Amino acid sequence: LEADDEVLIKRLLERGKTSGRPDDQDEDKIRVRYQEYNEKTAPLMDYYAKQGKFHSVDGIGDIAQITHRLSSVIDTLN
Repeated sequence: LEADDEVLIKRLLERGKTSGRPDDQDEDKIRVRYQEYNEKTAPLMDYYAKQGKFHSVDGIGDIAQITHRLSSVIDTLN
């Protein structure tokens, strides 16, 4: 799922209000998590894209929209 880091940070801070997870209530900790992701995990997109195994899906929108986008990609894999 693709989404801008700033949007995701806002989502996590909002989730932190009810989740009880202290790591979702601290913006600095969230930013460190995204920095770690961008440095260590995100580069794998290129690796899998070269093999035709990476499929990007827009992760912005409501649950129904995102589910529809995911289902569309999954349907192409069958």
